[in-house]
Amino acid sequence: MLRPLTRRRPTALLAGVVACALLAPAAVAVGSTTPAAAAAKKSVSLQGVSITFGDQLKEYQTIFAATGALKGAAYTVNWTNFIGGPPVVAAETGGSVDIGDMAETPTIFAQSAGDPVKVVAATIGTSPTKSPLDIVVPSNSPIKTVAQLKGQTVAVQEGTVEQYLLVEALAKAHVPYSAVKIDNLAVTTASTAVTNGQVAAAVISQPLTALDQQTGKIRILATGAGVLQSLGYLTVSDAALANPQKAAAIEDFIGRFYKASAILSKNPQLAAQTYTKTYGVPLSVAEQAVATVQAKGTPITPSIISYQQNEANTFQKLGLISSHINVKGVFDLPFNKAVATAAGLTS
Repeated sequence: MLRPLTRRRPTALLAGVVACALLAPAAVAVGSTTPAAAAAKKSVSLQGVSITFGDQLKEYQTIFAATGALKGAAYTVNWTNFIGGPPVVAAETGGSVDIGDMAETPTIFAQSAGDPVKVVAATIGTSPTKSPLDIVVPSNSPIKTVAQLKGQTVAVQEGTVEQYLLVEALAKAHVPYSAVKIDNLAVTTASTAVTNGQVAAAVISQPLTALDQQTGKIRILATGAGVLQSLGYLTVSDAALANPQKAAAIEDFIGRFYKASAILSKNPQLAAQTYTKTYGVPLSVAEQAVATVQAKGTPITPSIISYQQNEANTFQKLGLISSHINVKGVFDLPFNKAVATAAGLTS
């Protein structure tokens, strides 16, 4: 069950918002050449078509509203909002959502479970020295290193990239994952739990880290910088991909997203101001998020697939997924190739 946001946490995922906003500029030819899209354009008008987007607390909705990038679209976008990627996958699987956004980790669990979703577009962080993900402890905690988390309770949302950061950080510190107690909480609730001293540590993301730092209640123990890649995915249900009208609308939507991102990427300060106004967070918080989450659009490359395969293998070894999976099966490469070509991205 999703837990509601508190009033002081206007968005759990402004980091994702700003990351999307800071994609590298691209010349976009809206509408491209997948077979489904081509068929739809030749035989069926998109007038009256609607797609439902599983958003992460209005991040994509805000981008499109700020840039007007959906102006002139022949189809309608219905917006729904979630906390974290796993419930987006569940909604896509259940048929209430056509397309959604998330980091890479939820798609591993989705594929392992046989959920009918595919990755159709991707972004990647531009700086290996910066990350929006953090492991934090209460400011008065005696814990000074990740190794000292052994035997402690850590709040983290399972099935998310935050969980993968915890897995990898513990491995670097030579601590078995089974040696910590997991409190499976949504990222906003995890933030509240650690600031209130209810858990020894939590894995959270920007802007929660910056907001909590301003209160003086938390201290950063470790970050994802140098540990994880920063990947962002757009995922689509198999049912939507099989529908020529929806596939064509989704392809057009992705092209418009890259266009909107290009508008905001030209001015990071404008991006920060935009989200400060939208969500009511202080400008300093938005600027800190901007500094840690810059990303660019990318095709789905062999290196991304290899990274995801290594991540999936790690979860299998820990017993967190039941069997080996070939992660290439979760990517819709023909669709991605068309989108990447339309967006002016290189393979």
